[in-house]
This record gives sequence, structure tokens and C-alpha cells, in this order.
Amino acid sequence: MKKTIVIVYDKAVISGGAAKIAIQSAIELAKNPNNNVIYFSADAEIDECLQSNDAIKVVCIDTPHIAGNRNKLKACCYGIWNRQAKVELVKILTGLDPNHTVVHIHGWSKALSVSVVAVTQKMKFPILITLHDYFSVCPNGGFFDYRKKELCQLKPMSWKCIACNCDKRSYFQKIWRCARQIVQNRYVQNSKDINFAYISNRILNLSQPYMQSTEFHYLRNPIDLSDQMVMTHHCSNIFLCVGRVSEEKGVEDFCKAITELQKCADIRGQVVGVGPLLDTLKQRYPQIEFVGWVNSAQLTKYYQVARALIFPSICNEGSPLTIPEAMSAGLPCIVTDCTSATETIRDGVNGLIYEAGNVEALKQKIQASLEDTSIDQFQRNIKDSFKCADYSYAAYVVRVNRLYDDILRKERKDEKGNQKVLT
Repeated sequence: MKKTIVIVYDKAVISGGAAKIAIQSAIELAKNPNNNVIYFSADAEIDECLQSNDAIKVVCIDTPHIAGNRNKLKACCYGIWNRQAKVELVKILTGLDPNHTVVHIHGWSKALSVSVVAVTQKMKFPILITLHDYFSVCPNGGFFDYRKKELCQLKPMSWKCIACNCDKRSYFQKIWRCARQIVQNRYVQNSKDINFAYISNRILNLSQPYMQSTEFHYLRNPIDLSDQMVMTHHCSNIFLCVGRVSEEKGVEDFCKAITELQKCADIRGQVVGVGPLLDTLKQRYPQIEFVGWVNSAQLTKYYQVARALIFPSICNEGSPLTIPEAMSAGLPCIVTDCTSATETIRDGVNGLIYEAGNVEALKQKIQASLEDTSIDQFQRNIKDSFKCADYSYAAYVVRVNRLYDDILRKERKDEKGNQKVLT
């Protein structure tokens, strides 16, 4: 019998790592004739790769992103509980067999709300939630104080947490997020029957202590792989930074380090990405080349001509796609010590690690990477140890399909809704 997979995410366009994985995995899963794939989203805009795929049923309810809604009161309400999302998901699930259906939720915090989790639980469908971020446990989604620009050590939803003005917008926004968290905890943290997929040990270690569920499964993020490793990076003087141009991503640390080193070294800095700090940093660091947004194919070309990728983020990164993408092109990486990239990068072996927010430490690592012998050794170790096939979408689909089958086997119900005893 066919298995139905309902993939749930706020967006139906590729706008970030989680959206890309949700959409691309739907496409890959739909290639299997034994899979019936439904994509459910709040976004009215549908990516062409979804829209043109007849094997996927796409349902979008046209609810705007919370931050983009001009009616702030309405956004506050549906951000906590989106009734329309609940009603429309009921329509999809009605008629589907819970014994042969998995609802895979990639995210709900931007528009859909936790109502999609609640209705799935009420209708007794197996749930798999991929923890792409920390919104399942942390009100601001990052275990990060955006005002102090430092990692947060407070217990989520403790009185100290609630009193802390850590939100990037305002304290009112923080209080609203705490209200949302109270509602959300009822259906996510306090539920014992949800399966969670974690994409890195960092996400697991920060999230699991606050969850009632014991069902956690490692599910590595897939990436777009380069056609081949190009081992010519030691000839380049270009240092590359890829990602959202915002304070928590540490892009200014990259710009500052490169600019200061240019006084004594012939190096160049390139920033690929867009974000709220883009115009400010362009004016402040005219020596840096700001490329803007590029697609995956174009990004690969930047990987293949750079000397090293610098990942200067100062926040809790769950599992940045740029690191394995760069390594698939044979590009050594210099990363901060507060991200899950340290689970892939071994300092001095296949890349370099430095203290987050420490520009002097970053400069030292850049200088170390200017030695051709160091870069050559990093590249050899990447080539010997990095297995591109493990990160392919094909490998991801095999793993996630197997996980779906395991979940269905464990949670299969009889006609009266009672748990079956499986032998």
C-alpha cells in the first residue's frame, strides 16, 4: 500500500536552508511510486519546482509571514494560533489513513503556528518534526541574546528568561513570543508521542532536556553537491563569507579582519548574501566585495575559486549548509566555536576553528591559512575524509523513508484507534 507523506512548512519557496530541504525532499520523495506526497504551506507564492511537479499535491492557504502582515493585531493572533491553517490541514488529513501516513513538519513559527501540530495530534496521525532551529524550546528561537550579541545560558521560559529583553526587535515582541511559547509547549514540549529529527548534536543537546518525548533521530541535512572537488584553492587570495548579512552571523567580524589584514597581505574578501546590514557594511568596508544573492549553481563557482570559506557566526547555528557545500568543492573552512560546524571541522586537520566574536583570533587563523602547505594539507584531508554521497538528497531520501517506515511500524493503530502489538 502507498505511504502518504504530508510535508508541512511555512513557505513554499526556497528562501533558506529549511525551506530548501522541505521542498527538495518533497520532490525527491515523490519520485518513488510508493510515496504519495502532499506539501502544505502558508505561503501564497509557490516555487516553480513544486508548481510544475504533477506528482506533488501542493496546498497553500495564503497566510502571510507574521512580520510582513500590516495588520499587527491579526498577525499577533494567528502567530499564536492560526485557525485557518488548522481547518485546511483537517481537510487534507480527513480521508487519509493514519496507519499509512506521516506528517513531517519542518517549521510553523513564521505563519502556520502550532495549530498544525495540535490538529495532527488530535487526529492521531504520526508526527515527525525536524528541529531546524530552537523555536521548539526557546522563545526567540536561538538561545541567543540579540541585544548583548552573546549566547544565552538561561533556562527557556524561566522567570529570568521572561524578564530578559533579548529579542532583536523589542521587549513587547519578547513577551508575545513567550505567550506563543506557553501555547506551543502544550503540544510540542509536553507531548510524549512526537518523533523529532535533529540535524546536529548541538541542536539535540540544547533541545532534548526540555522535551517529554524520548524519540529523537539523527537526520543529516542534505546539500547540493559540487560536480567534483577542485583542488586549486591554494593559488587564490580570496576569502569567502556566505550567508545572511546580519549581526548574529558575524559578517562584520569577517569584513573587519580582512580589511585590517589587507594592510600587510595581498588578500580579498567576498560576501555572498543579503540581509539588514548589507548597505551599512558596504559603506563601512568599501574594500570588501559584496556579491548579493546568488543561486546554487552560481555559489558553487564562488566556492571553487576561493582560498577558504570563513563562517564567522556568533549565534547557535543548528547545521549550516554552507560548510558541507564548501567542503564538497574541496574548500577549507574557518569556523567559529559556537556552531555545529565544529562537528565537521577538526581544527588544524581539515580546517580551522576560532573563538566566536574574536576578530584577532580570526586574523590569526586567516594568516595561518595563507601558508600553502597548510591549505594543501587541509585539502588532502577533506578529499580523504569527506564523503559527498553521504550528503546527497538521494541518501537523505533513503534515510528519511526508512525513518517514516519505522515510525509507522511503531505507531500503527487498529480500527478502534488502539495501539497494535507488533511482532
